[in-house]
Amino acid sequence: MCRSAVLLFFFCLSFPLFAQDISAPEGMILIQNAVFQMGIEESELDKLAEMGKDVPHMSMVHSRWWFADEMPIHTVVLDSFYIDINEVTNNLFSLFVDSTNYNAEGNWKKYSCKERENHPVINITWNDATAYAEWAGKRLPTEEEWEYAAGGGQEGFYFPWGNEPDQGMANYRYWGETFWAGTWRLLGLRKLGTTEVGSYPPNGFGLYDMIGNVSEWIANYHRPYPDSVDMVDPYHKYGPWGDDPPDYNKKVVRGGSWETPNAVFLRITYRSGISAESYSCNRGFRCVKNID
Repeated sequence: MCRSAVLLFFFCLSFPLFAQDISAPEGMILIQNAVFQMGIEESELDKLAEMGKDVPHMSMVHSRWWFADEMPIHTVVLDSFYIDINEVTNNLFSLFVDSTNYNAEGNWKKYSCKERENHPVINITWNDATAYAEWAGKRLPTEEEWEYAAGGGQEGFYFPWGNEPDQGMANYRYWGETFWAGTWRLLGLRKLGTTEVGSYPPNGFGLYDMIGNVSEWIANYHRPYPDSVDMVDPYHKYGPWGDDPPDYNKKVVRGGSWETPNAVFLRITYRSGISAESYSCNRGFRCVKNID
């Protein structure tokens, strides 16, 4: 092999290392540009019904109602971006409020105390999260960015660690969603169960709590995926948009939380729509930043 060919060979081998060596802002990780498969196949709905069998009245019909918006699987091309290693904490959100005199829509102070400084901030609206992100020179992630980052570089798994639920890998409370457990959850009578950020193992990218701890606000409106217009049955008979999608105007929430009653709702691809003005003790956020 001639000398120039040898040099070219070693240059090609080393190029990914140079790409990884971009200095990320403090508290963030670089996610390289990628092409990945987003969502699930229709054939998986029966598997999800089985995974969620302890949820009252779970059936294939319910599986379509809850999970059809994750279909169809489709190819996504992503540019590189930075993402927060951890969810935004009470301490960081407090710095934002103190620096700007921001009047939050959500009652985030209710659960913000010295003992919870490093717990994720909760009880904030989508607007509150967006305001913080702008102050920090960042933004909320898109669904595509969030789902790829949550996978940790792996594709085709329900969770960052594989296909089987594991309570040792994420902060979620599996009670089997009995009648009484569900009643207590709906009435808000369960004890707050957030943990300090970084208390559970990171995913393959080094990101913590992408699923579990608190669910996370996403930039996007909750809309059907590309090519789903041909899937009349899931979207118009069973799906969350009913017969008039334009009237459905909610923001996406991802990642499950400490209060998630069954791992089927904790999966990487699971998505739900929540009013931007609402806030909850199980919902927070993290930010991303464009590459300059």
